[in-house]
Amino acid sequence: MTARYVISFRRTGLGDRLICLGAAWRFARATGRILVADWRFSRYSPDLTANLFPLCFQPLPELAGVPLVGDERVGQLQLPRPRYPSLWDDEGLLAYPFRRPFDTLLSDRDAAVELIRAGRDVVAPTVVFDACINDGLVLWQESRSFLGALRPTPSVAAEVASFRRERLGPGPLIGLHVRHGNGGDIMGHAPYWHSVEAAIERCVRAVRLARKQLQVTATVFLCTDSSEIEHALRKRLRRVVCRPKSFRPKGAGELHWWRGAYQGRDDALIEMLLLAECDALIRYPRGSFFSFYAAVMKPSRGVPPTTVYELQHPCDPADPLSPALLL
Repeated sequence: MTARYVISFRRTGLGDRLICLGAAWRFARATGRILVADWRFSRYSPDLTANLFPLCFQPLPELAGVPLVGDERVGQLQLPRPRYPSLWDDEGLLAYPFRRPFDTLLSDRDAAVELIRAGRDVVAPTVVFDACINDGLVLWQESRSFLGALRPTPSVAAEVASFRRERLGPGPLIGLHVRHGNGGDIMGHAPYWHSVEAAIERCVRAVRLARKQLQVTATVFLCTDSSEIEHALRKRLRRVVCRPKSFRPKGAGELHWWRGAYQGRDDALIEMLLLAECDALIRYPRGSFFSFYAAVMKPSRGVPPTTVYELQHPCDPADPLSPALLL
């Protein structure tokens, strides 16, 4: 029998790649396909043609019950035709997916979400998802099954354990992720930064609320993409710990969108994993993909949510731009 595949292409940050891979995983599980984590062409890799996935996670043969190809074989697979959408029948486009026509991207994205959420299949033995399918994996429990099956590389896992033990201690701990963009195009997150002062104040209020609910002046583990934001929050909050890393110059753009991004790959992944070990998690903006992993995987004190959308509720109902606070 001809093998059946679903390919997850993305050329963005780690959070986006994980969310889209999770949607493809759900489709693969429902349709009996092999999941292919094709994370080539990333600035997080020193070689753009190399697959980023095995630099972050162990490319195990199976991921939460789904057969997985996540190593360097992704560029060598003989993917059977016909392929869905049909534009991927072009071998040249399959080899260089960043050349895909942009004018069909949104319609293909909507079709992919409909396929995944309806549990439908297509006849084509190869399905390619290359858009931001952030609405494909919706149920919290499914998201947790998928993310919980990922195994970070041993060096990253060791650094997470070491930093938690030596710098953060046993807890309680508040994780604060603040995505600023540092001059990059952050699209739907832009309204959160119309006033930097107001944004900082929102985050400070969220930390105070978290400490009140934890009934202790907990340490804040701060992760951000801007040295400007780190300095501002250090001035306003006590007991803030940051993991040392290199920032780009003010206004120079996002950490994953420049030629030297590969130097900070492990820093980004380690911070993502450390946020998941916090007793409370503050997400600003609430829908930042980077904090999705932590929002799903952190220990939960109460009744777990049903959907991942519940992980984005503002902590201040009177302020629609307030952070999400998860306990």
